[in-house]
Amino acid sequence: MTKALLKKQMREVFAWVYRNRKTGQNRSGKGLVGYILLYLVLFAYLGYLFYIMGDALCAPLTEAGFGWLYMALMGLVGVALGVFGSVFNTYTSLYQAKDNDLLLSMPIRPSRILMARLSGVYMMGLMYELIVMVPAVIVFFLNTQTGIAGILFTLLLPFVLSFFVLTLSCILGFFVALIAGRLKNAKIVTVALCLLFLAAYYYFYMKAFEMLQGILADPTGLAGVIRGTLYPFYHMGLAAGGNAVSMLIFTAIVAVLLGVVVLVLSRSFLYLVTRNRGEKRVRVRQKAIRAGSGSGALLRKELRRFMGSTTYMLNCGLGIVLMVVAAAALVIKAADVRVVMAALFGPGSGMAALLTVAALCMMVSMNDLTAPSVSLEGKNLWIVQVFPVKPVQVLYAKLKLHLLLTLIPAALLTAAALVVLQPEPVYFLLIPVAVGLFAVLMGLVGLCLGLKMPNLSWTDETVPVKQSLSVMLTLFGGWVIVLGLGGLYFAVAQWIAPAVYLGLASVLLAGASAVLFGWLRTRGAAIFRWL
Repeated sequence: MTKALLKKQMREVFAWVYRNRKTGQNRSGKGLVGYILLYLVLFAYLGYLFYIMGDALCAPLTEAGFGWLYMALMGLVGVALGVFGSVFNTYTSLYQAKDNDLLLSMPIRPSRILMARLSGVYMMGLMYELIVMVPAVIVFFLNTQTGIAGILFTLLLPFVLSFFVLTLSCILGFFVALIAGRLKNAKIVTVALCLLFLAAYYYFYMKAFEMLQGILADPTGLAGVIRGTLYPFYHMGLAAGGNAVSMLIFTAIVAVLLGVVVLVLSRSFLYLVTRNRGEKRVRVRQKAIRAGSGSGALLRKELRRFMGSTTYMLNCGLGIVLMVVAAAALVIKAADVRVVMAALFGPGSGMAALLTVAALCMMVSMNDLTAPSVSLEGKNLWIVQVFPVKPVQVLYAKLKLHLLLTLIPAALLTAAALVVLQPEPVYFLLIPVAVGLFAVLMGLVGLCLGLKMPNLSWTDETVPVKQSLSVMLTLFGGWVIVLGLGGLYFAVAQWIAPAVYLGLASVLLAGASAVLFGWLRTRGAAIFRWL
C-alpha cells in the first residue's frame, strides 16, 4: 500500500511534465520529449546564473581563508529557492488535496498518507534546491583543493540540505493551513504570500550586486554573523572542507528538526484536513428576502469567481496592486520625480504629459480580467445560458467587473500623477479621460477576443488564464496600442500640439470602444448564446 501511495504521489507531483493541462490527456512521445527538453534548458539557464554568482564568490572567499563561508552562503540561497518552490505545494498537497477524504475513508493509516504527501513535497523542494547547489558544488571543486572526505561530504550536503528545505516548507505550510482554516476566503492569504514573495524577489534582485560587494568587502563580519546566528550553516561550510565532526553535527541538527516537525504534523494532520474551513456557525433567523436585480447578481457572481481563484487574481488582476504601489511611490518620491521630469522636458511640458499617459496606460493594460472570463465558464457555461437574463447582460457583468477593479486604482494612480507632475490645466481633464477610455477599450478587447477564441474544455483553470491566445493578445495588444499611438505622435508632432493630439487620441479610443461595444451587443451576444 505504501508503494502504491508513493507512486501515486510522484505522478501527481510531476503531472505537469507528462500531462497536457489543456486537454487533460497524457502527452505524446514527441510532445513529452520536447516538454522535458524545454524545462531542462530553463533549469540549465537558471543554474548558469547561480554558477556565475558562485564563481564571483568562491575564489575571493577561498583566498581570504573563508572557503566554508562560500558553501554556507550558497546553502542559504539553495534553501530559500527550495522553500519558495515547495511551500505552496506543501499547503495544497498536504491539506487541500482533493482525494484526502477518499484516502481517509479507506483502511490506510493516516501516517502513511502523510508520508506519501511529504515525499512529494520533498521531491519538489529537492528539484529547486539542486538548481542552486549543483553549480555551487561544481564551482567549489574548481576553486578549492579538498581531500576524499571533503569531496564525499560536499556531494552529500545537497541531499542533507534538502531535508532542511522539507522541514522549513512543512513549518510554513502548517502555519498557512492554520491561518487559512480560520478564514472564509483562504485564497486572499495565498495571493498575499505570493505578492510578498514577488516583492522579496525583486528587492533581492535589485540589491544582488550591492550585497555581493558587501560580502566581498567584509567577509569576516559576515562569517561572524553566520557562526553566531546560523549555526547549522556554519557547520555545513566546515563539512565541505572535510570536517567529519561538523558533518555529523549538521546532519544531526537537520534530523532532529525534521523529526520534531514530522511528529507535530502526524499529530495535527487529521485535525487540519478534516476540520471546518472557516465556516462559522450562525443562528437561523427568519427574515424577508429582498429581490435583487439580475445584473447585480451576475456582477456578484463574477466577483466571487475572481476572489475565489488565486490564479485568476495573480495573473489577470496584478495591475490592481501595481497601480496602488505606483501611486504610493509617486507620492513618496514626488520631489525626485519633479526634478527628473523638469530636467528632461522642462516645467509644464506637453511631452511629459504624453509620456505620463503612456505610462499610466501601460499599467492599466496589466489588468486583463475579461480575456479569460468567457473560457472560465468552462463546462458550466450552460448554467448562465439558461438563466432568465439576456446573454448580453452576462457579458456586461464581465465588463463591469473589469471596469470596477481597473478604474478605481487607475483613478488613484492618475490623481497621484497629476498632483506630483502638476501639468497645464488642460491636462487635468485630458489625462483622466484618455486613461479611462483606454481601460474601457482594453476590457472590450479582452471580452471580444474571449468570445472569438473560447476554450471551454480545460481541466485546469491555469489553461484559460495563462495559456489562452485571447489573454496573450489582450496583454500585448494593449502595449501595441500605446506604442502605436506614441509612434503616430512622433510622426505628426511638428504639426499638432501635444494637448490637441491627446484629445484626438481620446476620440480615437472612444470610437474604437463604441465599435467593439456595438459588436458585443449584437454579434458577441449571439456567439455567447450558441457557445
